[in-house]
Amino acid sequence: MKNEIGKKNMVFGFSYFITTLLLGLFLAFKAKSGGPEWHESEQHEWLGTAHAHGNLESVLNIVIGYILCHLEVPAGLAKIVSILLLVGAIFHSGMLYLTGLGLEAAVNLAPIGALSLIATMALMAYLTATGFKKSS
Repeated sequence: MKNEIGKKNMVFGFSYFITTLLLGLFLAFKAKSGGPEWHESEQHEWLGTAHAHGNLESVLNIVIGYILCHLEVPAGLAKIVSILLLVGAIFHSGMLYLTGLGLEAAVNLAPIGALSLIATMALMAYLTATGFKKSS
């Protein structure tokens, strides 16, 4: 059960990383062909921010998912961390993506993701301090 919880985050992390790689390719293409108006546009700023945060949140899902598979913690706590981390990525960098694609109101939901990520990190600090198997 525990492995399945972390596995979901790893699968999401690798999948989401593909989107950030594609966004990076788009940004690189626009850097060459977009001209000065593109470089000074809000869209460029939002998509660049989404790219950076999306990369980080992808890797966090992969690493934390892997760690969750190896901790000896209650499955309920692991599931809470898993869900908070998924919500964090979707509502933080995901909303930045949508803002960069023209849905400006989406940025208002980004703080939900940021708070979710903070809660995830706090819980992971506790779980890693208490959840590793003691070696004899």
